[in-house]
Amino acid sequence: MSSAHLVLATFAAASVAFGMHVRAQPQVQGGGAASATACSVRAVQQKAPRGTTITDARVVEANGAQRRHCQVDGHVAVPGNEINFRVGLPEDWNGKFLFIGVGGLAGQLGNLRQGLERGYATATTDTGHLDSDPTWGANRAKEVDYGHRGTHVTTVAGKALTEAFYEKPLHRAYFNGCSNGGRQALMEVQRYPSDFDGIIAGDPATGTPMQVARGLVFQKMLASTEAYLPQAKVELLSKATLDSCDASDGLKDGLVSDPRTCTFKPEMLKCRGADAPNCLNAKQLEVVNQIYDGVRLSNGDAYAYGFPLGHEGGATGWQAWINGSVPPTKQADGTLAFTEKLPSGYRLSDSNFRFLTTEEDDPSFSWRTLNLDRDLPRLKLMTDILSPLDPDLRPFKARGGKLLMYHGWADPAISALGTLDYSNKVGNVVGSPQALESFVSLYLIPGMHHCSGGPGPNEFDMLTVLEQWSERGLKPGPVIATHRTDGKVDRTRPLCPHPQMATYTGSGSIDDAANFRCQVSPAPTAAGPPRAPLR
Repeated sequence: MSSAHLVLATFAAASVAFGMHVRAQPQVQGGGAASATACSVRAVQQKAPRGTTITDARVVEANGAQRRHCQVDGHVAVPGNEINFRVGLPEDWNGKFLFIGVGGLAGQLGNLRQGLERGYATATTDTGHLDSDPTWGANRAKEVDYGHRGTHVTTVAGKALTEAFYEKPLHRAYFNGCSNGGRQALMEVQRYPSDFDGIIAGDPATGTPMQVARGLVFQKMLASTEAYLPQAKVELLSKATLDSCDASDGLKDGLVSDPRTCTFKPEMLKCRGADAPNCLNAKQLEVVNQIYDGVRLSNGDAYAYGFPLGHEGGATGWQAWINGSVPPTKQADGTLAFTEKLPSGYRLSDSNFRFLTTEEDDPSFSWRTLNLDRDLPRLKLMTDILSPLDPDLRPFKARGGKLLMYHGWADPAISALGTLDYSNKVGNVVGSPQALESFVSLYLIPGMHHCSGGPGPNEFDMLTVLEQWSERGLKPGPVIATHRTDGKVDRTRPLCPHPQMATYTGSGSIDDAANFRCQVSPAPTAAGPPRAPLR
């Protein structure tokens, strides 16, 4: 029998076992065309690693670019908890494994489409709790699993299950997540450096410091009706920062490409007399400065970075995370509270302060009464569980791992300045910019809000960049990103690995990526936030 006939005969037998029609597919290095394992609970359970229970297995037909696959649900047992996962095992596997992170407080499974469209065995987890359970934070095991353990144990199980299902070793294992998924990504790099060959960490959350900073903003903004920032005032501020900062990067294009170069001061908008629509009153100015300044400890060290200037307006800007689309309601004591269409930052801070901030769950502990100098010792344990702050990534580097980070400069949920600072700290540990660039690359994206949205280019493909870096040794370079309005592309722009930025060549449309080059930008002339310790 010829080798071609042998391949087709083997594929046919495997596809019958998998419960699929035969389709000849091109082979990918390290991959296999299909599985010799039937897509059933019984068959998959026989292949599952110890401590893993399979609860469902079914064939899911192709849907557009998403490939036909065996969808497997199950859970992994750990002390005090069971952690749910889902793995999609495509008919024409590419030999690789992709784990998808989840946002917010997790509690639900991520979407596997991105990986399945490319032929990856693709996995995700709810990190060990259901978002419908309001009491999960009272269980320390579930807190630890949300913090880091849940992602790790389901990764180990998912990789083992994939290899057993296809009866072939993995060629590569990658992780991709944004927001809380970015936090999961950094926890994997720091705590479990052998889990993945490459990791994408987008707009990574920082856990406790981030929630404390949000709480202190709400503490000021919701103290009185005078302090609240209505959307009209946010749009006023956004227009002022753009007018002041747009050209600071050398090109007036409606984007603040590097907010560190901007010298705008919110005091420029201070009301000279009574409150009015075209100015910020004194209490509103305090709130705005709190947002920009962040939080410093009493010794002057930055505890949580403030937010960069620019692009505060719009439905996906501050409105989505800070001031809300529906104004708060005045309470009996004169303070304010959001009661409908809660901004995401308010909703997450309220949950975190109730059961994810202190070692003991204290119903009386609230962002309304938080005093960081007094309360900092109470935050230590949960900070250790939730916050990916360790810059020593040498074990990950030593095994050839690659970390690709990105962050929207205009992210209203998590400060890009914190991600930049973390990258710098990693560089200090490994000893040089060259050592850092050998395994870490950071993209700072002008005008992008939280993980997407905003006036800047915010659709891009980082997974291909990671694949080429890990598998072919191609150093990350320009990544073409697009912006759409009403579904139509109206701008493309290259995203550049820091410290480079997209620089206009001087001719052609400023909406066409072809007219930009990635070049190292000059050192910022203005110091970025945080500027002063504000409580």
